[in-house]
Amino acid sequence: MTENDQLKQDLDYIATAVRRRDRPAGVPAIFFLWAAIIAVGFPLVDFGQHLPRIFGAYWLVAGFGGGALSWWLGERDARRSGINDRELGRRYGLHWGIGGLAYLLTMLPLLLERVPPRQGGAGFLFTTGLLYALAGVHLERSLLWAGLLMLAAYALLTAFALPYTWTIAGVVIAVALAWAGLAARRARAQGGRA
Repeated sequence: MTENDQLKQDLDYIATAVRRRDRPAGVPAIFFLWAAIIAVGFPLVDFGQHLPRIFGAYWLVAGFGGGALSWWLGERDARRSGINDRELGRRYGLHWGIGGLAYLLTMLPLLLERVPPRQGGAGFLFTTGLLYALAGVHLERSLLWAGLLMLAAYALLTAFALPYTWTIAGVVIAVALAWAGLAARRARAQGGRA
């Protein structure tokens, strides 16, 4: 290891130790990306009932593509800010990686045709709500509110047969994520971290 590499590693360690109690504000572009993906994808359940392949294809592309784009946006943001917090990066990776596994397991009853599509879709909403709420507890506080809204939408979907529940839930969640993006942008303008 060169002397410059060692110095950079030491400085990263010190910066991480100093910021240990700080909570990241989040990357605004990632919040806005997922607000848009959800605002389009959730209404597909209500309005694309006769086209279930479109719904599945959309979420396959948007899920994996949005995840990859989110990773890239996060990496780009870290490079631009000059902060290399590997431990935080590992926590993000583990959280969303386990989330990806949870989505695959949530899909299993649908693939095996053990549950109807509407009930299976509600399972995705529960999984997503839980992932976002836990991310809000452990990673970025503003995600907590979006997660709690998703869990409330899940409760409405399973308890009542409301019309356009997915559309309403998608709009509410998209607004919550857009708000989180604006809050992250504001926190960065005031000092970088929340």
